Amino acid sequence: MTEFDADFFKTNRNALQQLLDTEIPVVITANGLVQRGADGAYPFVQDANFWYLSGITDPDITLVIDGDREFLIVPIREGARVTFDGQIDFDLLTRASGISDIVNEASGWKRLDAILEKSRRVATLAPAPSYLEQYGMYANPARSRIVERIQRHVQDIQLLDIRPLLANMRMIKREPEIQAIVQAIDITTATLKEVLNRPYGYYHHEYEIEADITRGFRYRGSDGHAFEPIVAGGERACTLHNVSNAAPLEPGKLVVLDVGAAYNGYAADITRVYATSKPSSRQKDVFEAVKECQGYALSLLGPGSHLKTYEDKVARFVGRQLKELGVIKNLHKDSIRRYFPHAVSHFLGLNVHDVGDYQKPLKPGTVLTVEPGIYIPEEGIGVRIEDDILITQTGIKILSDGLPAKL
Repeated sequence: MTEFDADFFKTNRNALQQLLDTEIPVVITANGLVQRGADGAYPFVQDANFWYLSGITDPDITLVIDGDREFLIVPIREGARVTFDGQIDFDLLTRASGISDIVNEASGWKRLDAILEKSRRVATLAPAPSYLEQYGMYANPARSRIVERIQRHVQDIQLLDIRPLLANMRMIKREPEIQAIVQAIDITTATLKEVLNRPYGYYHHEYEIEADITRGFRYRGSDGHAFEPIVAGGERACTLHNVSNAAPLEPGKLVVLDVGAAYNGYAADITRVYATSKPSSRQKDVFEAVKECQGYALSLLGPGSHLKTYEDKVARFVGRQLKELGVIKNLHKDSIRRYFPHAVSHFLGLNVHDVGDYQKPLKPGTVLTVEPGIYIPEEGIGVRIEDDILITQTGIKILSDGLPAKL
């Protein structure tokens, strides 16, 4: 079992200060709870950057780094909140983070005010817009709230956004992180193997498959799903993030299973295809075409690879497969993107779509997915094959090779 001790987080904090290369205080907040309805909150998920620097999984805590001084500002729970949620355990916070200086909000902000007044600058995580139009969702308000509070306490303070620094740090995984990702992948592949070996006709609804995957993840020691599982049959597989998982399964259709277990906060992300009955020759042809595309993509990756060049080459290769399948007549970009509308790869780590610099050449220690797909809504066929790989000193290691893709 992979464990992260306080030294892991201390090292990350020290590395961040080295990258800042200047004496500037760092102030980062945990996520806050978000209302689900009435007095109930959605399940809490910690801000990945905050966890990376602290190891703390509680909401509403503030981390302050001021040179060699570090402290945590913790809200004191009172009344009904304590009854329902319990009090925050300071000893657990110290064991997780290695920070023993823990203060309440009143004394903590008094101390922080003095630091900020003297510095007139602060390094923090710039908040996202309150509504993320591209994704159709609201951002967690914790970052906006702390920036507003800092600016209210110290007017005209200069803010330095450290998201790019943390993205580059998190892009290269340290050994405990790789071990956690491998564990998440092993749980995912073992569970999918169990599901994919079911006989034709065993499942009647998408949610039955989802239920078996959920049980398999938890039974094998996972934290749960790293993201909302996708179980999409037939034409529904052509909607990339179809997470309703509620439709009946029709004989003669393919089902895309895009799932990943979470383990100690780190994600797996694997996609396989399940056939509800014996696949047709057309379905097999599309599946084999996607498999060839993935093999080509894997052949391009290694230390020094540039993702932009790689993405362009793989998209052209997918286009040639689409032309051979008779789906498109030319290799125009728009024609290809109609049937292959997403990127081949993304970084993987604390978030399933993890942070990283897509403009820099890949370095050893980077973990990413390789997931080409072909989606033909007119034929009710969607196929995606996704594996997780590690960039090594000499090439790549396929971390999910325990589950070969087959139909």
